[in-house]
This record gives sequence, C-alpha cells and structure tokens, in this order.
Amino acid sequence: MGSVALGVVAKSTRPVVLVRAGEEAADERAPAGDGGALTDTAYRDVVLGIDLDEAPDEVIEFAFEAARLRHTRLRAVHAWSTPGPIGLGSGDIGLLEHSGRGEEWLGFLKAVLLVWRDEYPDVEVLETVVDDRPSTALVRASTDAGLLVVGHRLAERPVGPRTGPVTHAAIHHVVCPVAVVPHF
Repeated sequence: MGSVALGVVAKSTRPVVLVRAGEEAADERAPAGDGGALTDTAYRDVVLGIDLDEAPDEVIEFAFEAARLRHTRLRAVHAWSTPGPIGLGSGDIGLLEHSGRGEEWLGFLKAVLLVWRDEYPDVEVLETVVDDRPSTALVRASTDAGLLVVGHRLAERPVGPRTGPVTHAAIHHVVCPVAVVPHF
C-alpha cells in the first residue's frame, strides 16, 4: 500500500476497504475441495480485530454486517500482552501468574459481543484472545480470512492525520482485503 491509500484511510470519515492489486472476488471464498469452481464455495471468515479497551460500535457493527452479507462466520480477535519486568513502571504490579488472564479477556470479549449476537442471530461468532502483539495476532488470524475489519480512531493530531500502529501493520502485512472503519 502506498502513500495515497494511507492518506485516504487516515482522513476518511467513512469505512475504507483496501484490496490488493490482482485480488479477485473468488479469492474471498474457501478453496473447493472437489475441484469445483471457487464461486460455488462458502465465503472465508470475516476477522474482527477488537481492542477491548475501547470496542467501538461502528467497527463491531461493520464486521457483523459483513459476515451476515457473506453468510459466513465472524472471528473476533483480541490480543493482549503481559507486561514484562522491564515494561513495568514505578508502582506497577507485575503478575507472576497470568494463566487466568486469557480467560478473563475471553469472558469480557463474549460479554461485549453478546448484544451483537442478539442483533445478528444468524452470524456464527468465534471469540479468540491471544497473548501476543495485536498486529502480529491479526496478521496470523487473517491468513485464511476473506476480510479483516479493524478500527481507526479519528482524532486531532499535532502532525496531521495518520493511522495507528495496528491498522498500519494490517494494511501493509495482511494478504486479504482490509476494511478500516473510523470511529471517535
């Protein structure tokens, strides 16, 4: 992706879907196991990269609607990282045992998506939390996806509009189409 695409994403107040050159509509579908045409197979999953610290409705709704229109599963992915002893600041507490932390995040993710499951009962949802950097987790999760949906916070910045690090990484490293949904 070049500077024009990044500029459009950074300044747009509407969702922007970035599709790599050479991508075809059939690429959003699962490969045919029997050698049949790709247009006859189901759509690949829609992956939602969700930051549970803000979880904006616009981004979640876009992902659910994309999955509904494709009659496919929505995989919601939240990545969290356990701070290491070097990353702790003065007065911060580092947990030596964080095995239950993933379960806590998973419970929170399910709670956040519960209202959306009720609104979109036909969409199958798979919630996933991983102890990893968000950009790395989304690149991995979208490897076999038909669409990745990420958010982009619209905020006044002293140096002008730009994308955040996770959105930037997704735009540059994810091979499937990427929908960037702005939010406040």
